Amino acid sequence: MPNLRTAVAGRLAGSAMELRDFRYLWAGQAVSAVGDQLFNVAVSLRVIESGGDAGDVGLVIGARMLATVLFALVGGAWADRVPRRWAMILADAFRLAAITVVVLGAFDSTTLALAVLTFLVGSGEAFFRPAYGGLVPSLVPEDRLLSANVWRGSMESAAAVVGPALGGVLVATADTRTAFAVNAATFAVSLLCVLAVTEPPMDRAGKRSSIAQEIREGLAAVRRVRWVAALLTMTAVQTMLVVAAHMVLLPVITQEEFSGPSTYGLVIAMFSLSGFVGTIVVGRIRLKRPGTSAMVFNALFTVVPLVLLTPFSLWWVVAGYMLAGFAMMPFNTLLHTALQRQFPPSILGRVSSVDWLCSLALLPLGLAVIGPLADTVGRTTVLVVAAVVQLGAALLVLAVPGVRDFHQEEQPVPEDAEV
Repeated sequence: MPNLRTAVAGRLAGSAMELRDFRYLWAGQAVSAVGDQLFNVAVSLRVIESGGDAGDVGLVIGARMLATVLFALVGGAWADRVPRRWAMILADAFRLAAITVVVLGAFDSTTLALAVLTFLVGSGEAFFRPAYGGLVPSLVPEDRLLSANVWRGSMESAAAVVGPALGGVLVATADTRTAFAVNAATFAVSLLCVLAVTEPPMDRAGKRSSIAQEIREGLAAVRRVRWVAALLTMTAVQTMLVVAAHMVLLPVITQEEFSGPSTYGLVIAMFSLSGFVGTIVVGRIRLKRPGTSAMVFNALFTVVPLVLLTPFSLWWVVAGYMLAGFAMMPFNTLLHTALQRQFPPSILGRVSSVDWLCSLALLPLGLAVIGPLADTVGRTTVLVVAAVVQLGAALLVLAVPGVRDFHQEEQPVPEDAEV
């Protein structure tokens, strides 16, 4: 009978998890991702405890998003200038320090103070994520990049279920300070795990440009690869019109049609859980045309505005969201893998930051206008437009050269580009 170690080794054969440095990186991120989700619960409830209302909660959560939008491109350029491992370590240390101030009680719990806290946490995240996106391909050979991104996607989906639940339990059984303490501990674990990673050296010699110039170089590199420019533009538009519609209208519809917050939480949890399953599935099948498959997955998110248009029953809505979650996480996984294969290591931090920014930059605008639009032209009109945009954009982008294979022969910059 094979022992446990042999059995595990057999299961991981060909997986990115066979690689020591990736295991440490992934483990740190898994713990940190739970902490990120926990933080949102803790800070929201801290606002309510301090006498704030829903508008104050939105302001505090929005401050984190504002920081990531403001600093994402700077974080990407920084990640291409310095060893990415150290960029991540410093970002974790910065966020750990910010949360520790709250844990020690040396922090006023006014709405403004909590908004400053979330802005600081978001700023650290803006430097961490591009460095992570650029570091993975230096730790994992190309034939295991999909495996690495499957592990990443499944971890993020699981954290989206575990983190809020853990935050709720901690606040219910202890208090928000305890939840913040656990959040701080997750950053400490992430920091220690990244410290254990050995980053292969990358030649960063050559003439330095300004941060602004390096940001422009990253944006130009993305524009020169037509399929990437098309995909990221599509993502930005869909986020503004479709994701924002989901975020604004799902809580309203579950409140009106079902039993409110508990059903809203169930829908979101099942969306994340099915995303976990979808990510695992896409890692186990061989796709001849990953771009075509990814666009089919993207188009399936159209089911979200459709079930919100027709909320016949709770389980109808849950089923629709499960299909959407099952589809969207594989889309993200395939896209991240393709970006890491398309671009040289010297600009991957900037490419990762542009990718991330396109998923964030227009979301605040969408969140601001969807509610008033629904009140003015009607919820049905907004959801029909969202469905048309989601499906239509996916079909249009599929016609762009390079999208079907997620590949373009011409590289945007040479491997030894001066950065």
